[in-house]
Amino acid sequence: MNVPAEALRVIEFLMQKTPTMIAYWGQDLRCHYANGAYRTWFGADPEKMIGTTLMDLLGPELFALNEPYVRGALAGQEQTFERVVPGPDGVRRNSLAKYMPDIQDGVVQGFVVTVTEITQLKQLEEALARETAMRKDIEQRAQELSDLLVERSEMLDVLAHEVRQPLNNASAALQSAQAALVTVAPSGLTQRLERAQAVLQQVRSSIDNTLATASLLAGPGQLNRIDMDIDTFVQVCIQDLGETDQARIEVDRQTATRTASMDLGLMRLALRNLLLNAVRHSPPGTPIVIRLADSDEPLALLIDVIDHGSGFDPQVLPHLFERGAQGRHTHGGRGLGLYLVHRILEMHGGQACLLQHSAAGSTIRMILPPQEDE
Repeated sequence: MNVPAEALRVIEFLMQKTPTMIAYWGQDLRCHYANGAYRTWFGADPEKMIGTTLMDLLGPELFALNEPYVRGALAGQEQTFERVVPGPDGVRRNSLAKYMPDIQDGVVQGFVVTVTEITQLKQLEEALARETAMRKDIEQRAQELSDLLVERSEMLDVLAHEVRQPLNNASAALQSAQAALVTVAPSGLTQRLERAQAVLQQVRSSIDNTLATASLLAGPGQLNRIDMDIDTFVQVCIQDLGETDQARIEVDRQTATRTASMDLGLMRLALRNLLLNAVRHSPPGTPIVIRLADSDEPLALLIDVIDHGSGFDPQVLPHLFERGAQGRHTHGGRGLGLYLVHRILEMHGGQACLLQHSAAGSTIRMILPPQEDE
C-alpha cells in the first residue's frame, strides 16, 4: 500500500511532537524507532537510539523493574503499569506505560511502547486522598465533640434539677412562713423573709442564666416555636417575680395583636431577665412598664421594658449585650442577662437594643419578628 508523502509527513510530525514517549523494540530488545519525547524524558537523541538496547536506555535498575512486563509483551500479552521515571534533570515523572506486542503470523516480532506522564493526575489523587483522610478525621472529631456536647447537656440537666429543686423547696417554705407570720410577726421579721426570698430569686435567676448560656455556647439547636398568646406570655413572666416586685409591673398594650410565634422557654427567660434587671436597678416602688406594640418595618412585635433606674455606664454601652458586660456598676454578677436576651432574640431572627437611657431611666426593646414561613 502506497502512503502519500504528505500523510507520512503529518504522521511523523505528530509522532515527534506528542509528549507521550512512543518507541518500537524488537525481539532482541533493540530500538527500531523512537519519537522526540525521549529527548525530554531521558535526554536521548531518538536517531541515535536506533539499534541501542532497552537496558542501555533504562539502566540496570529501571530495566530490572520493567523486565517482567518486557517478558510479558514478548510472550504476546499486552502490559499496562505505572512507574516513576527519573529524568536527566533530576525530575521524577509519574508515568503510565503500555507494552503492546506486534504479532505477525503468530510470532511476536517486537512490541510498541507508549509512556504517558500522569504526574499531575497522581498529585491530584494524592491531594484527594489527603482531603478524604482529613475529612474523615474532621467527621470523627465532630462526632466526638457532638457526643461530648450531649454528655455535657445531660450533666447540665442533672445539675439544674439537683440545684433548682432545693431552691424551689426553700422558696416555697419561705412563702409559707411569710404567709403564716404576716399578721403575727414583727415587721422586721417579715422584711427579712422578703429579703431572703429576693436572694433566692436572684440565685435561681443566676443559675438559669448560667445554664442557658452553657447550652447556647454548646450549640443553639432548634427553636421550639409555638403560636403563643401574648397576654399569657407576659403574665407568666411577671409571675416569675416575687410578689412585691409583681406589684410594680404595669402593662401598656398598644397593639391589637393577640399571638406571636416564639420559643416560650427562651423568650420567657429573655423577658424575665429584663424585668429582673429593671427591678434591681430602679428605686423600690417605682413602676416598671412592659410596653407591647407593633412594627411595620421590620414586621415585628415590639416588647419594651421601661424602668426609672439610673441608666447605664456610658463606657459599657458599645458592649452592653456582650457576654460579661455589666452596665449598671453591679458586683458579683457574671454579665449574662443582657447577653442571653441578645442571643435569644437573634435566634428568633430579631434583635435586642437599648432604645433610650438617661439618669431618669432606661428602655430596652426586644424586636420579635414572625416566623419566616408565616
